[in-house]
Amino acid sequence: MARVPVKWGILGTSMISATMAKAIRESSISELYAVGSRSLKTAMDFAHTHNIPRHYSCHQDVLDDPEVDVVYIGLPNHLHKEWIVRCAASGKHILCEKPFVTRIDDARTALAAVQTHGVFCMEALMYRCHPLINKLKEVVSSHVLGKITLFNAVYMADIVDLANPVEGGAILNLGCYPVSLIRLLAGSAQGKSMAEPLEITSLGRVSTTRNDNQGSLLMKFENDMLAMVTAADDISMCARFEIIGTKGSLRLISNPWLPDRTENSFIIHHYQNGETVKINVTAERSLYTYQIDAVSRHVLDGADQCMSMSRQDTLGNMMVLDTWRQQIARGTQPADNQIMERIA
Repeated sequence: MARVPVKWGILGTSMISATMAKAIRESSISELYAVGSRSLKTAMDFAHTHNIPRHYSCHQDVLDDPEVDVVYIGLPNHLHKEWIVRCAASGKHILCEKPFVTRIDDARTALAAVQTHGVFCMEALMYRCHPLINKLKEVVSSHVLGKITLFNAVYMADIVDLANPVEGGAILNLGCYPVSLIRLLAGSAQGKSMAEPLEITSLGRVSTTRNDNQGSLLMKFENDMLAMVTAADDISMCARFEIIGTKGSLRLISNPWLPDRTENSFIIHHYQNGETVKINVTAERSLYTYQIDAVSRHVLDGADQCMSMSRQDTLGNMMVLDTWRQQIARGTQPADNQIMERIA
């Protein structure tokens, strides 16, 4: 059983690992204890910069350190499955950077290892732990917008030069955010924790290396709810999210996937009286610290998952992303669009 403070180890020294290091230091119930890199110098430099007691030139050494309670996996996408399985086998709790893995079969393998060894595991879709998301769920479930008919989301960022050419692409690196938010809120509209699409249709364009640079996705949920998503990794930053209902609409002013402490706003427009209401959501802590606190609290409580991003939620999200990528790669839509059958 872990004790306060929960001791964290980090695999990888990327930009996101540096962000997570800062968040761990800001958490009152967590301690940044170790970092592992393939290079001893890189590990030493990272440890010095972030005041980390232990540094290792081998990722496995972090897992072998008996003082480490939780491991954050900040490695390239295609290495996630291997290190989730290794962490689980070493008895380490896990926070794995999104996307959890790169395909649905790998997700099943990784989660089976997690379940076998009884460790906590969560995919690091950090925005899910922010107060803004609870407010959006509250609005949707209250039916103030009436019956939800459409979600419309766009997430673009010029990160193609930063992305790993092996299993990178706009769908995994950016599309995971709007897909996960839509599945969450589609569930809220139906009184469930999440909802899975019944049908998926997609188009896109790929690079010379066969990575998807842009993709557009159309999903159909129960009760004829539709959702449209566009993601691109070679276009300037654009984050848009809108919900259309029979009584009103909701439009995010701020980026729903990068909420901060103060500027988290959305507008609700009521059709009947024409009234427009602006709602702002503030936060006590930084975005990533909310995520770290959530993981550490669940580990201290002996839980094996966090409902902000449950294992089933991760599996469902990966199923949509995998289907989206496959359709674009083939250039055609599969005859069988029954997503739920493939998740089971």
